[in-house]
Amino acid sequence: EPMYLYTGRGPSSASLHLGHLMPFIFTKWLQDVFDCPLVIQLTDDEKYLWKDLTEEEIHEMLINNVKDIIAVGFKPDKTFIFNNLAYMGTMHPLVVQISKRITASTVKATFGVSDSDCIGKFAFCASQIAPSFPACFPHIFGRAKKVRVLVPCCIDQDPFFRLARDVAHRLKFPKASVLHSKFFP
Repeated sequence: EPMYLYTGRGPSSASLHLGHLMPFIFTKWLQDVFDCPLVIQLTDDEKYLWKDLTEEEIHEMLINNVKDIIAVGFKPDKTFIFNNLAYMGTMHPLVVQISKRITASTVKATFGVSDSDCIGKFAFCASQIAPSFPACFPHIFGRAKKVRVLVPCCIDQDPFFRLARDVAHRLKFPKASVLHSKFFP
């Protein structure tokens, strides 16, 4: 069956340290073994919503993080790196469909968001979930819906992909498969 890899990074530092790089090194190995497309999401919108950083500061970190990610050696013809703020136009229809299927009480219970938080924190989970469905990438997969995704990520990302698996059948997509790793001690 056709498949792709999906992983990501929240740009929150000027460069990646070894703990940040290990998941990318593992993902590179997976891309080499499966010889499949890879999408890498940079969640600049998340950092803007959760951190006290300006858009300019986040953008500068994003550019530096992309350079570090590219240095890992992914296959350029099979790798698509995007940031949410720039790519949202393409993802937005699917983000809206996902948003319609997740309640505010689910977001509160899953992520600890409260009524006093900005609404962007409630909506962000749909942006993180969306790339686990091939419809976000029509330039790679066309209209194919039966493309499976393997998500190598750290354990802290698990709540997003539990929700992704919950909504997958309602959107008529295969459920994401996830490989968790521990944080570097």
